[in-house]
Amino acid sequence: MGVELRHTDALGAGLWLLLAGAVFALSAGFPAGPGETGPAFYPRVIAGLIALFAVVQLVRSLAGDPRAHEITLGSTRRVVGVAVGVLAYVLLLPWLGFVVATALFLVVGMRYSGVDSPLRIGVVAVGLTLGLHYVFGVFLRIPLPESPFYSVARLLPALVGAF
Repeated sequence: MGVELRHTDALGAGLWLLLAGAVFALSAGFPAGPGETGPAFYPRVIAGLIALFAVVQLVRSLAGDPRAHEITLGSTRRVVGVAVGVLAYVLLLPWLGFVVATALFLVVGMRYSGVDSPLRIGVVAVGLTLGLHYVFGVFLRIPLPESPFYSVARLLPALVGAF
């Protein structure tokens, strides 16, 4: 037994537009960078893309047959579980640092999603974390949170170079 929710695509598009607007407004206070692509550039590009896709989804929803979904107790538990995981990641990020917190979040998230292979979980968690660290931290020079107790990011060049 569940509750039927109508116009879910339109509701989802509205929520995405709110998120994009919030990201755009919050990034206005970011400091100017050394070039044209300062710290606010990347979040605003992502917010713009989210807004663009939300408008497309909203137009398609309004032009077509509005969808309805049934919300059950099981689906609510899954959504709450993901929200708790994301909240824990955000709260642990300043204490564990980006590298450790992200790898741990990916491991827990994949296990929660039903991935059973430890090899697959390890390869994806480590590979994606290192990829994100090098793209954002090294290539784009966006400062990522570091743990106040240790610095894994300083050890990464030596660790990656050892392989």
